[in-house]
Amino acid sequence: MPKAVYRSISKGFPESGENIVWISGHEKSAAYTSKQAKKHLLCANCETAFSQNGEDKVLPLMAKPNGFKLATKIKKFKKLSGVKDEVWYFPSNDDSALGFLYFAVSIAWRLSCTDWSNYGMPETKNSIRDENMLSFSKFLLGNTELPSNTFLAVYVDNQKVDTPSMGFPTVKNHTGYQHIVFNIPGLKFSLLAGNDPGAGIRETFSHNKTNVYFISRSLKTHPDYHFSADFLKTKAVAKGRLAKEFSAKNV
Repeated sequence: MPKAVYRSISKGFPESGENIVWISGHEKSAAYTSKQAKKHLLCANCETAFSQNGEDKVLPLMAKPNGFKLATKIKKFKKLSGVKDEVWYFPSNDDSALGFLYFAVSIAWRLSCTDWSNYGMPETKNSIRDENMLSFSKFLLGNTELPSNTFLAVYVDNQKVDTPSMGFPTVKNHTGYQHIVFNIPGLKFSLLAGNDPGAGIRETFSHNKTNVYFISRSLKTHPDYHFSADFLKTKAVAKGRLAKEFSAKNV
């Protein structure tokens, strides 16, 4: 994940930043840490491209203590539909949509191009199928306008973001496609890649040439949030200083 996201959480939320908790689903643990998951993967030109084409367009819009720009801007986007507690919107313009798509694809590409298991994650190298990685690479290098058979939904929290979090990508394999999910403060990225994502997905995205939608909803009512909360309560084992704090509270 870009270091700017770490910096935003640790420096932008001073009441929480000094107490960042690292939660590992793979190791079933939770502990305070200042460690960042980082490797030297990119040449100078690619680093510049990843920043200018994706990070610079997305990160200023995520939730921060002084405001959540995208949560305000989305209210002016053209509405596609409303379903239950979700409102789907078209992107404000193609440039914005492509910036979010580039950012999401770059995160997914970084996950699968090397192994991150030293950081408490399962083995990630080659977790994304070859045909999807080839499509991602061509798009990131500027050889194609869009990655083929790739669809992005960006969930935008419509509630106060009082617990800033960042979630590393997870990949769920399905017949015909893969589902890649990750989050940064206030935003949840849901990326589908594959030649057969289903007729429903193709129909929904057929109205949008950029293959990107923005969805306003409460992220705390999303099933993934409840799954994470249940994991913390019932499965994660606190370690180090966090374990000592829990023990002191229970005395």
